[in-house]
Amino acid sequence: MCDFFTNINWNLISAIFGVIGTFIIFFFGLPSRINESGHINLILEQADEKEKRKAKWFMKISYLGIMFLILSYSIQVILTIK
Repeated sequence: MCDFFTNINWNLISAIFGVIGTFIIFFFGLPSRINESGHINLILEQADEKEKRKAKWFMKISYLGIMFLILSYSIQVILTIK
């Protein structure tokens, strides 16, 4: 098991995590056209539940992308210190 971790190219894994995180943020970052409160601009005092669920989904996926980027940078810092 120890040999497995020493033979891994951590720079490549870090780069892959960074690319995955960047793509997730690019495609699922919350765009301005999604209304987080679910309100429809043309009809007052009515919330669109579909838009609210969509906004929550996009926020969860964008946080996953941020986590991939943090993991990528953390691996790079550990490799630099080591």
